Order: sequence, then C-alpha cells, then structure tokens
Amino acid sequence: MDRKGFIAVFETAHDRAQISEFVASWLERFEKVEQVIPGMEGTLEVKEPSEIMWEPNLQFRVTNGQQFAWAYVSLEKRAMETTGFQDAEISFCLEVLLELPGVAEVIDEKNQRRLDELEKAKII
Repeated sequence: MDRKGFIAVFETAHDRAQISEFVASWLERFEKVEQVIPGMEGTLEVKEPSEIMWEPNLQFRVTNGQQFAWAYVSLEKRAMETTGFQDAEISFCLEVLLELPGVAEVIDEKNQRRLDELEKAKII
C-alpha cells in the first residue's frame, strides 16, 4: 500500500480547547483514538478529551475498522499533519481532517510548492 499524507491549516493556532474538540470529533466519528505516550514508546487509548496527556507536540492514532491514520498536532501552531495509507476511495488520513472545526485549507503532502509557501510564512 502507498503511504499518503495531508497537512491542514487552521484559522487560528491550536490551544488545549481546540485540540480537545479535535479529539471529541474523532471519538464521535471513528472507533478508537490513541495517543502516543509522551517520552515513551507505545500508545494509550483516549476515551474522552479530558484524558489527553498534554505536551507541546502531540501524536494521535485514529482507527476505524482496518483503517488508521496518524495525526501530528502542536500547541500554538496552525497546522496538523496526518499520514496513513492511500485507500481506493478517500484516504482515511484525509477523512480524519474533514469536519474538524476551523480548517482553512487542506494540502496534499506532495504539493511542495504550497508547502514551501506555508513554511516561508512560518505556518508549518
């Protein structure tokens, strides 16, 4: 399977409340959300946003059946990156970004021109 990834740019920088909304959205729409345990190898299931282990850079695995995607999000940043596998229909790593509050733009990771623009503007 081919790996796929997307970067979502949000209207505002992420704070704890907004990241909690992201996790709540995933919990409503998908089967399971796990967080990479800060400073350790492995993940821990998150059953509600209050269980998030806060640190500046957070990693989540969102699962729905056999599909999963990794989501990388940082406090005080406006971007979120997702990676997963290319599916026949819509990539699950894109689906986890859909319906999140405050998304201004979603960019395919292969769109280097746009990513360079965002990096130059210090958005990613």
